[in-house]
Amino acid sequence: MGASPDSSQQAPRHVALVDASDTAPTSTLLADAVEALPVYAWLAKTEEPEIVTVRSGEDLADCDTVLLALELGAAAPRVEELPLSHASTGARVYALLCADDDPGVATHALAALEERCGERGLAWRGGLVVGDAGLLPSMARRPRMGWARRRISEALDQLLIALLAAEPAGERYVRPSRYARLTCRLH
Repeated sequence: MGASPDSSQQAPRHVALVDASDTAPTSTLLADAVEALPVYAWLAKTEEPEIVTVRSGEDLADCDTVLLALELGAAAPRVEELPLSHASTGARVYALLCADDDPGVATHALAALEERCGERGLAWRGGLVVGDAGLLPSMARRPRMGWARRRISEALDQLLIALLAAEPAGERYVRPSRYARLTCRLH
């Protein structure tokens, strides 16, 4: 049942969640996405896609959409090591990248992902880069649209809306407010 190039505008039916780093920040972002996705599908009056948590690359084969979470840094896997090679030709790829500090440092990573998708025949749809991502686990205990999480939640929601519409999300760089960065570090 893999994706095909002519299905690029169809709503996603099977969304693969790939936590390439398996760290607290990437897991927190993906958990937030899983919680919000059904709400946005309901609001859009569209069928909620099946969520496939990827355990191995082969789990990607039947998915028409991939939501890849990756924490940047020395321990991050290289783009060539990501399981994207198992995705079906034409599958749409969205990325959630976590950076330690300024999210702008991730421009090279987004460009590398876009290039890799092109090489593999995948449809690159853009990504969200979250700066100060190490704060995400402590922020997760606060209200989703409260002062601490609002910037990240709104940016993630925009990506999820694009994902559900099978549209490009572009590139978005966001980080918690200065006040949130200060208060969340205290806890």
